[in-house]
Amino acid sequence: MKEGGRKQGAPSPCAACKLLRRRCAQDCVFAPYFPADEPQKFANVHKVFGASNVNKMLQVGSYLAILSSLCNTF
Repeated sequence: MKEGGRKQGAPSPCAACKLLRRRCAQDCVFAPYFPADEPQKFANVHKVFGASNVNKMLQVGSYLAILSSLCNTF
């Protein structure tokens, strides 16, 4: 079973956390977009934008998705 890009029961970090050598939390922002089996995907994005900027873009993107869904309900 996969949930949010992470396998249930397996403490496998996402590709971003693996490359950045950090612990991958349950609510990791990168996990849904960069699964552990696609490490080159994050490596390419990280090389162009940097991890901090990608993190900011993903957070802003999620806020924009929430706002647009709220606007569509009214």
